[in-house]
Amino acid sequence: MGFDALDLDVLRARRTMKWSRYPPDVLPAWVAEMDFPLAPAVLEAARGVLDAHDLGYPEPAGLAEAFAGWAARYQGWRPDPALACPIADVMAGLEAALRVLTEPGDGVVLLTPAYPPFFALLTQLGRVAVPWPLLDRPRGWALDLQRLDDALRDSARAVLLCHPHNPTGRVLTSEELAAVSEIVDTRGAHVISDEVHAPLLATDVSFTPYAASAPAAAAHSVTVTSISKGWNAPGLKCALLQAQPATAQVTAAVPQYERLRASVPGVAASIAAWTDDGGWIDELRVHLDRTRAELADWVRRAPGVRAHPGQAGYLAWLDLRDTGLGEDPAGALLDRGRLAVSPGRDFALPVEQGNGRIRLNHGTSLPLLREALRRIDRTIG
Repeated sequence: MGFDALDLDVLRARRTMKWSRYPPDVLPAWVAEMDFPLAPAVLEAARGVLDAHDLGYPEPAGLAEAFAGWAARYQGWRPDPALACPIADVMAGLEAALRVLTEPGDGVVLLTPAYPPFFALLTQLGRVAVPWPLLDRPRGWALDLQRLDDALRDSARAVLLCHPHNPTGRVLTSEELAAVSEIVDTRGAHVISDEVHAPLLATDVSFTPYAASAPAAAAHSVTVTSISKGWNAPGLKCALLQAQPATAQVTAAVPQYERLRASVPGVAASIAAWTDDGGWIDELRVHLDRTRAELADWVRRAPGVRAHPGQAGYLAWLDLRDTGLGEDPAGALLDRGRLAVSPGRDFALPVEQGNGRIRLNHGTSLPLLREALRRIDRTIG
């Protein structure tokens, strides 16, 4: 599919946030947007809608069925399409679920570091973000199950799970998910699982949807997903909120006007991606294995840099506290290295726990990734 054949001039002509935010001498490696052209099946589906002048109100027939088929093939899970509904994007789905499953003032547990809009969403809804820090162990990130139990015993009523995890790329095992579900079930809480990064698994990693991890998990969870990350199409505005029989009230509560916010091209493109993308996602996964390996090799050589290899997605959480770049290495990399990355403080609660860290986007070609890493090396000096 030519994932390494990227032209900088073509990328800089894009009007998306990633490539339009900074001056041309800055290499962007920040927001979760890949640099690759769209999958042909996705492009053709969206273009077909435009060519047919078919831009009326969306009819999502076939959307949930397409996802259920894809989940059966790739995840061994077949959710009930009758318990799903379209929404504009993943954040809209999370908001809809939080409104039904929690009340203002309730605590909501987040694995931290966490995707920054989660914090803003909880504040907007009057919920309280309860940090659940990942444990930094020599062999990788680990769960602190006792801390989760304590949080749910005290004030929290739900877990907002990002699985696979953003920004670390960690994929929870079926055993870990079952342990989480047991705690959540015992405490009478719910899990809202954002699984938008799941299509981009490393080729040697398996994925268990939270709802499929244990009977208890299915009884207290909802799932939100989209083609926006796997097929790089967030601008098409279409996602799916998938409930279980015991949480059917969540999708039932989504009003018709919210369901109409999924775009017609987005629905068509999502059905195409989930039905048959011509092998595009499989080839992309192989390419991202290569960018993860390139990044891991650089981390082993780079003085003062620490990171655990990701298992999914195209985002990496890098610890630069020992590089001499200070509490805000993202600022130093932008000012001196002309590289835009995401500041670690944006992902932390309290924010000080993000000092010295950055999130790096490696969803690009190997030549552009190597240039980004050279800019970090030059800035560290």
